[in-house]
Order: sequence, then structure tokens, then C-alpha cells
Amino acid sequence: EVPDGFDPLEYTIEKAHPEGIQVHAWLVVYRVWKGDAPMDPKHVLARHPEWRSVSYDGLTEHEEGVYADPGIAGYREHFAGVCEDIARRYAVDSIHFDYVRYPGREWGYAPLALEAYRAETGASGKPEMDDPKWLAWKRDQVTALVRLVRERVKAAAPDCKIQASTIPWGDCPEDFTDSAAYNVVCQDWRMWMERGLIDENCPMVYAKEFEEAGAARFRKWVDGVKRWSYGRPAYVGIAAMWNDAEQMLAQIEVVRKAGLPGFVLFAFDKSESRAEKAARLGKVLYPAPKLAVRG
Repeated sequence: EVPDGFDPLEYTIEKAHPEGIQVHAWLVVYRVWKGDAPMDPKHVLARHPEWRSVSYDGLTEHEEGVYADPGIAGYREHFAGVCEDIARRYAVDSIHFDYVRYPGREWGYAPLALEAYRAETGASGKPEMDDPKWLAWKRDQVTALVRLVRERVKAAAPDCKIQASTIPWGDCPEDFTDSAAYNVVCQDWRMWMERGLIDENCPMVYAKEFEEAGAARFRKWVDGVKRWSYGRPAYVGIAAMWNDAEQMLAQIEVVRKAGLPGFVLFAFDKSESRAEKAARLGKVLYPAPKLAVRG
């Protein structure tokens, strides 16, 4: 039973910071619900059903869940306000974005978003999914949220970093504009890094080291992540749910040899106990220092 007035985030910060452990506020940006309709009348969907994203064919729920439409300025303001409130009230080390993207190219057709697109561009009718002008506008909408949150958070807490879990789907292209992040989900994280809109990037390069294609894909993306970091920290996401400890160590070595500052392990599975994986990784990556006895 949770006592009245208990604040889990404040409690975590109080326990973690004295031990030198950072606390990052992980926020799911646009995917606002999954499953049955939310019961809480204060939920953003209950209060603003008009913010719900719609597909080209009129669907209102993606297989990943229900999304708010990035093209709606009202939602952007709402989310920025949430982030600003967290930064003002808590000594978090970062605001960390996840799902800061469209769910796919076919999404973004909420009536309010289409109205905004037509008003801003002078376009008429319903844009096709592959219309370059439409895709550019959609990328601008996601970037506008990132920029607005950065402005609000830095004003509230200048030392609070802005991070993002970003998309590296498919093979790594030579040109970022050929990537799925840029062309499918309208997440221009290369530009965010170049212009300093995010302080740190966490690309989710989830690949199976035990498959030749997966291992090759991982290495190409590590090179791409470094190339598109512009001197800012990037922490490569490694699939702990697919790889055993030795396979993760192989990928960590790739990250280290590339000169990137770190990595993120995501989602331990049940094929090997978490304790066993953690013990093996810790023993190899962070061996205990040897004591020098002087007499």
C-alpha cells in the first residue's frame, strides 16, 4: 500500500543522487495510450479527443497504440508544460524522450493537423503520404516539440539535459535523408544533434549479434551514429533481450572502439537470469580495482 503523499520520483532522486546515480525522467511523447480506453477523465485523450492522430485511411489506433498528432500545436504546448513542470519541481538529470515521432508515414491526418498544414503552406486537399512537402512539414512538427521543450526546460533548470531514444530502423544509409527515421517516422535526429536541440542521443540499435546480418547492421549503425553525433554524446542501445552476455560484450566492444562514450542495455529477457547477465557484464566491463599494498 502506497502511503498518502508519497512521491516516487522525489524518493528515487533522494536515494540515487547521494550514491552518484543519475535519474532521468523518461517520457513517452506521442504514444499516449495502448489497450482499452483510459478510465481516468483527466487523461489527455479524455480531455482532448481531437488531439488523437488519424491515419490516411481514417484509422485512429496504430498497432503500437494510440498516438497524439504531432501536427497539433495544442498537444505540443501541453507536453512542453509537463516537461517544464518536472524540471522545476525535481532535480532530474535529464528529460528523456521516447516515441518522439510519427508511428508511420500513413499517420498525421487528424483534422486539426490538416487545418494547420493548409494554413501554413497554402496547400489544399488531402496530401499524399509520400508528398515531399507534407513529409517536410511533419518533420518540422516533431522538431518544433523538441525545440519548445528544450526552451522551457532549460529556462526552468539550465543543467537538465535533453535526451532522446531515436530510430535506426533498417540498414544504415550513407545519407541520413534516406533513413526510415527521416522518411517514415519524420524524426530528424541527425539535425537535432547537429544543432544541439538534444544534448545526448540514444539510438536504439537493437540487433542480433548471433546473426551475420544483424552483427553487420549493428556495426554500420555505430559508424553512422558517430558520424551524425557532431561531437555530442551518443549512447548506443543494445538488445539485451536478444543477446546473451558474450554477444552484448562483443557489441559493447564495437561501441568502445568507435570512441562513443557509452551504451544502453534494453530489456533483459528470461533466457538467462538477469543476475547472471549482470554479473558477467560487470565482471568484464567494470572489474574491481586492485589494492596496492605498500610497506
